[in-house]
Amino acid sequence: MPAVQKVASFSTTMSKSTKDLLERFCKQRGLRMNHLVEQAILEHLEDEMDRELIESRELEPLIEWKRHG
Repeated sequence: MPAVQKVASFSTTMSKSTKDLLERFCKQRGLRMNHLVEQAILEHLEDEMDRELIESRELEPLIEWKRHG
């Protein structure tokens, strides 16, 4: 049985044209706005965390692999 996930809400402000576009996009595709917004935020956060990880690794020294055989 899946664990029950706690839910929190927040509000945001955006231009009317962006909100209209978001509503139209979701309606045409049968999506819930809440789901689309949450997924977009998660993807953005993951991209930023990946970018930070890559940048931190670029500062590490390279390791040469020894060939066997």
